[in-house]
Amino acid sequence: MNKIFFFDIDGTLAIHHHIPKSNLEALQLLKDKGYLTFICTGRAPFYAQMLFKDLTSGIISCNGRYITYLNEKIFGKTFTNQELNEYQNIFKELDCGCFFVSDEQSYIYNMNNDQIKQVKDEYGQNRITFEHMNLPFYTFDIFYHSLKHRDQIIERLQDKIIFNDHGGHGSGDCSTIHFDKGSAIAYLLDYFHISPSHAYAFGDGYNDQAMFREVEHKIAMGNAVDTLKKQATFITTNVDQDGIINALKHEKII
Repeated sequence: MNKIFFFDIDGTLAIHHHIPKSNLEALQLLKDKGYLTFICTGRAPFYAQMLFKDLTSGIISCNGRYITYLNEKIFGKTFTNQELNEYQNIFKELDCGCFFVSDEQSYIYNMNNDQIKQVKDEYGQNRITFEHMNLPFYTFDIFYHSLKHRDQIIERLQDKIIFNDHGGHGSGDCSTIHFDKGSAIAYLLDYFHISPSHAYAFGDGYNDQAMFREVEHKIAMGNAVDTLKKQATFITTNVDQDGIINALKHEKII
């Protein structure tokens, strides 16, 4: 039976846009063996595509709400207008910035100049819009002013999202509670008719708990948060210490 592998990006496969050589080698080894491999990230579709393109079979982006396979979109779960209006009202109330992610662009909402520059530098000017334009939106990142402000946002939205902080640098991506990375994995296991016993997930953050929910093989990076490590079937070394390769050897994949 075929095997399928799911990888988070930040802190798992990459470090601030940089993909360690051993991780590139690991993806190629899995590809050569004919296994299915998917990026599974909270990032925007165009960001994940920019980094990984043909390195994997497909990409789960937007924390599960957008799936591509062989560079073709096969699933998308958009926010309703009611949900978007509700979130915008909450963000205005909390005085936090946000950008809503669509297929090719991100809509800037209530962000200051420094925050706007940050996303322009990371994603590119052509990926940013200040007009809603009735685009379909799948996820959002939240920008906060201080750690106290971040905690207020998390408390206010605790019944709707899991906030995945980008290392305390003033922003984080958000995973919706009712549809997350695990929901996307469940969709793909059904799509390819693969058992959870042949599925492997690699992660380091809080939102990666959702991946672990759906697979039998749960690999936490050495640099993962303690909450994720407690749920892992194996804890490997850090992202920059051959963590992926070491885990694949432990699992007798390579």
